[in-house]
Amino acid sequence: MKAEYFSVKKNNIVLGLIISMVMTLIVSVPRSMVLNSRDANSISGVALYSFIFSLVIWFAHLYLINSATFSNRIKNSLWRGFISILLVAVVSYFFCDRFLAGIFRNLYQLDELQQMDKHPGLLFARNIFRGIIYYYILFYQKVTEDKKNDEIEIQRLKQLQLEAKIASLKEQLSPHFLFNTLNTLSTLTKEKEAQQLITELANVYRYVLQYKNKEVVELRQELEFIGSYWYILEMRFGDSINLSIKIADDLLHSFIPPLTLQLLLENAVKHNITGVQRPLIVTVYSDGQKLFVDNTYQPRTSEMPSTGEGLNNIAQQYRLLFRQEIEINQGAETFRVSLPVIKEYHSPSNNQ
Repeated sequence: MKAEYFSVKKNNIVLGLIISMVMTLIVSVPRSMVLNSRDANSISGVALYSFIFSLVIWFAHLYLINSATFSNRIKNSLWRGFISILLVAVVSYFFCDRFLAGIFRNLYQLDELQQMDKHPGLLFARNIFRGIIYYYILFYQKVTEDKKNDEIEIQRLKQLQLEAKIASLKEQLSPHFLFNTLNTLSTLTKEKEAQQLITELANVYRYVLQYKNKEVVELRQELEFIGSYWYILEMRFGDSINLSIKIADDLLHSFIPPLTLQLLLENAVKHNITGVQRPLIVTVYSDGQKLFVDNTYQPRTSEMPSTGEGLNNIAQQYRLLFRQEIEINQGAETFRVSLPVIKEYHSPSNNQ
């Protein structure tokens, strides 16, 4: 039996026992009223059979609802519920109505259980009806519990997101970045180049001031910002770095947390060797489902190992905002970060 079955929470077990006792009373009390009061053996047999029958249905549904394997194989929740109810009805029919009923007929001499064999269709319909009730109770309980856990996780991730934004701004748009840019400006001899650099620098800081408190921006806006940001880097590194962007027009209105691409580009430049003979090549592209940021993997040997804090910040924001995971793959020659393409966005704060 799957390990998932043994991870059942205590409150589910208690709830199952309570519901089974209630169902036992509903089924047994009317029957006990028509039986002879001296036939206590028959009354107890009917009650015990009904109790076990209810527990079988309850725990069968509980197992299926908590089964990750079952959920992964059947993605659609409506079909999952229908198949779960049908499976439990079949199990309860053969195990309870056939096997268990036979045992109780012999132990308690219950003639009324003998009559059950004559109406298999009615028995199966009863199992379906009871299965619907139990499944609804468990499904509602699971949805309520998941919603509560999600709210707690959202609050936790909101705090992480705030810390991530602060860390990103400190790391990526620190005084060192401004100093290096101004130092580059001082070395330019052509007035036109100086004016262009100042314009792009202004675009970078305007974007940060405008969108630093936003949860998401359109990919189009982030790419425009990256154009200015990369221009400044090219003025510093020249032909030692190269950026290629290949994004279809229909994806430009998808969503991305602000400064995500900037952080990935800065990480690529920060952690890899750049040179004319061995340029750092960064490619941003998409297959329609994911947005990929690739860079040639040529790590600096003199630098301390990366803590991965920047990538963790991005991952946390995708979990909070989109309930999606990013993927990080390091190959022999290429380092790749895969971001889910988000075509629709609803703020988590509006769902509470």
